[in-house]
Amino acid sequence: MSRPPAPPPDSPSAERVAEALLQAADLLEAFGTNPHRVRAYRRGAEALLRHADSFPERLAGGTLTELPGIGRELAAKAREVAETGALTAMADLNARVPPAAGALMRIPGVDRKTAIYLACRLHVATVGDLAALARTHLLRSVPWLGPEGGRRIEEGIAAVVGRA
Repeated sequence: MSRPPAPPPDSPSAERVAEALLQAADLLEAFGTNPHRVRAYRRGAEALLRHADSFPERLAGGTLTELPGIGRELAAKAREVAETGALTAMADLNARVPPAAGALMRIPGVDRKTAIYLACRLHVATVGDLAALARTHLLRSVPWLGPEGGRRIEEGIAAVVGRA
C-alpha cells in the first residue's frame, strides 16, 4: 500500500491545530474551567496528533468527529484554526488575563498558565503576595506545580526580592 501524497506546504497541519487546542486547554485550566472540558481539549489534541497523517483529508471530508476524542465542538474549533490560523476563543481568553499575571511572569519559575492561575484563582497580585503564599505552603495547591515547581518559584521569588 502506498503512502498518500504529502499535503501542500500551506495546508492545515494537525500539529498547528493541536497546539492551539493545548494552549486553549492551558488557559481554561488556569481560569478554573470545568476540568472535563480542559481534558476534552487535551484529548482532542492528542487524537489529532495520533491521526496527523489523515488530518487534511478528514478536515476536507468533514469526518474529524469520527476520531475518538473529537466531538462537534472540537471539530469546529479544528476547522477554525485550520482556516484562519487561530481560535477566536483564544482572543476572548487572552482578554481575561489580569494585568497582575504579567508581573508574576517576571518571576523565574512562573509560566503564563501558573501566573494566570495565581492571579485569578488565588488572587495573587504582587511578588509580596506570592511570597506570602509560598510561606504558607499554599503554593503547593497549584495542581500542576508539584514540590519541584513550588521550589523553583520560591527560588525565583528570592532572586527577585534580592534584586530589589
